[in-house]
Amino acid sequence: MLNKTLSIITVNYKSWAILRKCLQSFKDYPPTINYEIIVVDNDSQDGKFDDFQQEFSNIKLISNTGNHGFSNGCNLGAQQAIGDYLLFLNPDVLLNKSKAIDTMVSYAQKNPTCGIISCRRINPKGKPERELAFLNLWLNTGWMRALYKLWNKKKLAKKFPQDADIWHPDWVSGSVVLIQHALFQRVGRWSQEDFWMYSEDPDLCKKVREQGKEITLLRHVEVQHAHGGSSRRNPQTTAITKSEVVTSHHVFIQKYGKGFNRLALHAFTFSNTVIAWSLRTVFSLLVFWMPTFKSSALTLITIIKYYSSAFIRGTWKSKRLP
Repeated sequence: MLNKTLSIITVNYKSWAILRKCLQSFKDYPPTINYEIIVVDNDSQDGKFDDFQQEFSNIKLISNTGNHGFSNGCNLGAQQAIGDYLLFLNPDVLLNKSKAIDTMVSYAQKNPTCGIISCRRINPKGKPERELAFLNLWLNTGWMRALYKLWNKKKLAKKFPQDADIWHPDWVSGSVVLIQHALFQRVGRWSQEDFWMYSEDPDLCKKVREQGKEITLLRHVEVQHAHGGSSRRNPQTTAITKSEVVTSHHVFIQKYGKGFNRLALHAFTFSNTVIAWSLRTVFSLLVFWMPTFKSSALTLITIIKYYSSAFIRGTWKSKRLP
C-alpha cells in the first residue's frame, strides 16, 4: 500500500563519497513533503555497504545481485517504493535552497497531463546543463544537434523562449526524473532488457509520450549536478562509459529506427564514432597531450572491441547486460 507522497530512488556503484554529499544535501535542504529515500547499490563489492547502512539508517539501502546497469537498479528500487510519485535521482545531484523537489511534486499533482517532470541542472561551474533534447534519431551527436539548432533557430526560439519558466522538450535527463508511480508501471518501467547505461532516459520519455503525456522541464527551480561524477573516475571507467554511450545509441536506433533509415543511422553512428575518436587520439599524440592520448586511445580500443563483439554476438546490446 502506498503511504508516502514521494519515493526518491538513487543507484550507486562505488560512489559512496558522492552519495554521502547527496544525502547530506537532503539534511541541509529537506523537502517538506512526505518522502522516503531508497538507495540501490549495484554490487560495489568494496566492503562499504554495511558501514553506510549504519551511518544512514533512515534510508532503504538495497544490495543488488550485480552491476546490471542503471535501469535495472532503478527498477529494483521502484519495486520497494511506497510513494505515489517516484523521483529517480543521480547520486551526484545536490539539493539547494531552490526547493526543486517540492515544486516538481506540486506541479505534478496540479497537472495530470504531465507524465515526466524534471528541473534545471546546474554544473559545478554554475552554468545550466543541456535543457533542449530531441528524439530525432539523427541528432545523437553534438555537431548534428548544433546544425539542427542553427537551421531551426527561429522556430526553436518561438517554441522554447529563453525567459520561459516551463519547457516541454522531447525528453529530459535521467539524472532527475519525476513520474507518477502508476504511470511508471503502466509504461513498463525502465527498459532494463535493452539499456545497461545511457539512452534509457529518452526511451522512458518516448514511452510516456506515447501515453499522451507531456514531458516537462521546470526551469525556475534547480539542483546542482556534477555530470559524470558517479561514473567517470579514471581512464578505464571513462573508456567504459564512453563506449556505453555509443552502445546505447545503437540500441536506441535498433529499437526505434525503421528500414533503410535504421541501416543508415547505424552506419552514420559507426563512422562518426570511429573517425572522431581516431582524430582525437592522433591529435593528442601529435601535440604531446599524453594523458589525453592515453585516455582517448583506451576509449578508441574499447569502442572497437564493442563493435567486434556486437558483430560476433549479433546484437547491439551491451555485453554487460545480464
